[in-house]
Amino acid sequence: MFYSSADVIRCFTILLQDLLSVAFNRIVRMDLHSGDVLQTWRYPSMKAWSVNWENKHVQVSLEGDDKIVFQCLTADCKVVHEYIGGYIFLSMRSGDRNQSLNEEMFHKLTGGWH
Repeated sequence: MFYSSADVIRCFTILLQDLLSVAFNRIVRMDLHSGDVLQTWRYPSMKAWSVNWENKHVQVSLEGDDKIVFQCLTADCKVVHEYIGGYIFLSMRSGDRNQSLNEEMFHKLTGGWH
């Protein structure tokens, strides 16, 4: 079973409030009232993401100069940042059970507010 985080967000390119789900392999924007999927972004298409900690805005840069900028309304943006970083870290790991944990990379991907 895979877990995802779902938070109400305000996307700055759209005036409505939507639901954002951070899943193990993608970020999904859904309609808050109907639950219909509006857009999906897979992690391999992400170039970078950052958080403006002062005004709690998350920006995700995608291939082709596309950007998603949103503000979390029902959760701290720190949670969204940690989920994205954690899932990207897990996707970088190999299936080898003897692989050592790269703690520095994990903290680099999930930290950032220190």
